[in-house]
Amino acid sequence: MKRAMDEHGLQGTIRLYGTPAEETVVGKVYMTKAGVFDDLDAALEWHPDLETKTGNQHTQAMNNFEVEFRGQAAHGAFDPWNGRSALDGVELMNDGVNLLREHIRPTTRIHYVIPSGGQAPNVVPEYAKVWYYVRDENRELVELYYNRVLDAARGAAIATQTEHTVTLLTGVHAVLFNRPMQEAVQANLELVGAPEFTEEEHQFAREMQAFLDLDQTGFNKGVKELAPEPLPMGGGSTDVAEVSRVTPTAGFTVASAPAGVPWHSWATSASHGTGAGLKAARVATQVMALSGMDLLLDAELLAEARVEFEAAMAGKPYVSPVPADQKPVLPPKPGG
Repeated sequence: MKRAMDEHGLQGTIRLYGTPAEETVVGKVYMTKAGVFDDLDAALEWHPDLETKTGNQHTQAMNNFEVEFRGQAAHGAFDPWNGRSALDGVELMNDGVNLLREHIRPTTRIHYVIPSGGQAPNVVPEYAKVWYYVRDENRELVELYYNRVLDAARGAAIATQTEHTVTLLTGVHAVLFNRPMQEAVQANLELVGAPEFTEEEHQFAREMQAFLDLDQTGFNKGVKELAPEPLPMGGGSTDVAEVSRVTPTAGFTVASAPAGVPWHSWATSASHGTGAGLKAARVATQVMALSGMDLLLDAELLAEARVEFEAAMAGKPYVSPVPADQKPVLPPKPGG
């Protein structure tokens, strides 16, 4: 884009943003909150995937948070009555949340891991931490079930005579689609075409699929059609959602891993380290550049995208799910 602008004397500004912590849905949340994207005419993004397609499937709003419990250490055999187990607090909270699952909507997703649960079996844990995601189709439902989970945390702390603290790491809306931009991106995806994988690359994919007991079809080929309406929610959340609520935004995916392999697994990581991953990135580069030139040169497209965006926002100002004064929660420095 920059070379074309220089060669033809085109006026405009291109910005390429590095957005950290995308996988934990953090970076663009705080960037949006800080006003980084406020003066953009439009934004484009892409992501690796199992298929080559324009982003058109509803995503989930989400809260990402940690709950820490603090109790009293004691010897697990000699004087356990002097202890107050922080791990008991975590486990009791999780039990409460798992009982809650019977009473949540089909669209709700709640999942957790326990990053810290104690140091040794014979020591009553004085510190434990659980990390949660709560997701649903909109912010209102996320807040409803987020508060129910926090109730479980409070109850667990009371029952175990421990103290607990909650840290909201990040939160997002669902993505706001922009049809004029989606159609422009789709046209460029079809122009460039999906990655053309070699027979050797397809064989690599089939071997991986065989190991995982999947249909041995290799990589998905071709570009998927853009459905006339957004597709039903398929799970997953993205910090792109926050950008989409301050400026017209469109995104797409490019096939970079074999059809059907589990996402967030060794299989996708292995695929992205091969020539297949590089081919996907090259296709994405071309589609991004072409779509960017469309937005730069076609004033009508940009105007239509803005009208669509304003209608979708319905005059409501963007409000971040993260408190206005909250800074990004950074991991501790090594040795700190």
